[in-house]
Amino acid sequence: MSKPYPDRFMELFERRREPAAVVHGAIFKLYGRMVVPFGPAEADYTLPPEDVSRALRSLGGAVLRTTNGFRSDRTAPEWYAVICRTFTPIDKVSSSNTRSKLRRGLRNCEVRTVPCGELARTGYEVYRRAFDRYVGPDVPVAPSEFEAHIMATEGFDDIVDHWGVFCDGRLAGYSSNYVFGDTEAAYSTLKFHPDHLRKYSSYALFHRMNEYYLRERGIGYVNDGFRSILHGTELQDFLQRNFSFERAHTGIDAFYRLPYRVFVRVTFPFRTLIGKLDDRARAVYELERVARATRA
Repeated sequence: MSKPYPDRFMELFERRREPAAVVHGAIFKLYGRMVVPFGPAEADYTLPPEDVSRALRSLGGAVLRTTNGFRSDRTAPEWYAVICRTFTPIDKVSSSNTRSKLRRGLRNCEVRTVPCGELARTGYEVYRRAFDRYVGPDVPVAPSEFEAHIMATEGFDDIVDHWGVFCDGRLAGYSSNYVFGDTEAAYSTLKFHPDHLRKYSSYALFHRMNEYYLRERGIGYVNDGFRSILHGTELQDFLQRNFSFERAHTGIDAFYRLPYRVFVRVTFPFRTLIGKLDDRARAVYELERVARATRA
């Protein structure tokens, strides 16, 4: 893992007041009621039982998810990260339609890194309008909370990059990325203003970021995250179609605190019915189903 890992990232999360703990040398973070590893997707985050219990207690989670690194044999085909290892120049893109959209996007838009102060000042409208395109339980935070979250990265340029795509001088989309040395660049937060998508702003942003991280910096791979079980997969499908992203398969396991462990085991046969009533319950049942399939 990268030299600043885990200390620099823990400093950032402390500044943001985000629940996180170092367990067995790796960072685990709380998202909702789920505890998940934070770091390069290729790493092994397997934990012994006593550390699982300690992480759940210290972070107050109901369920903890672990992964055990990329597996070339694909013995765990249902869980994967969506990554890209190689930058593809426009003239090497196989689809003429994608080549055309890339050229138009780069002609219509400017892509560059942006200081956190600039993003904090100009990014909220893009952030808020991005929610217009999604259906789900998430809602935008208040402007003050958005600004504070971005400004917390000030002084952390060694581990966090902010990128913006501009159309006619206006911010049309942005990406906030975590950088793990020369191992991985994680595209953590991606937001696009829907009014500018017809100018192919998303094509321009992904093309330029991939070029920078994969060709210019020589980072091992860029990562759009693990398989989504709560939200749609439209973005991951888009990246696989147009930017040579691939599924990097990994093993997975899930552990629960009491009484959640008993509840999941007892209600699992009724997961289809219960999942129709609650999206987050549906996601937990799907996680458990995939974990059981991996163990088998």
